[in-house]
Amino acid sequence: MGMTKEQVRSAALQLDPLDREALAEELLLSIDGEQSSAIDAAWLEEARRRDEDFLAGRTSGRPVGDVIGRLNAKGQQ
Repeated sequence: MGMTKEQVRSAALQLDPLDREALAEELLLSIDGEQSSAIDAAWLEEARRRDEDFLAGRTSGRPVGDVIGRLNAKGQQ
């Protein structure tokens, strides 16, 4: 019998961040082509919507360093 999803998840979280990122990308690419295309199309539509909102002034941007710092602080709580 193979590993359970939780065993794989637990083992994957022991990897260094670059290896986890590479593994995540490999897993995403392994998804069925039709499903992957639908996911890509949904992300593209969302990116276009966000870009349109930004250019129209309906939303604003923040420096990436500020966002990452806030997320890191949240993770340490």
